[in-house]
Amino acid sequence: MADHFTLMALHALLLATFFSFLWKRDKAERRRYLIKVFLILLLGAVAVGWLMYPFPRPS
Repeated sequence: MADHFTLMALHALLLATFFSFLWKRDKAERRRYLIKVFLILLLGAVAVGWLMYPFPRPS
């Protein structure tokens, strides 16, 4: 079974691919949009996880 980060990266890649094909027509524009959305989703999730780290988990 894959770890959480790999599954999160795969999910971000699939979402970015879907949205780039949905909203962009030009191939170069689509590629730039895919990379931008992928990085925003992946780095945003890591940042939110890092910000939540100091808070205790409920027992």
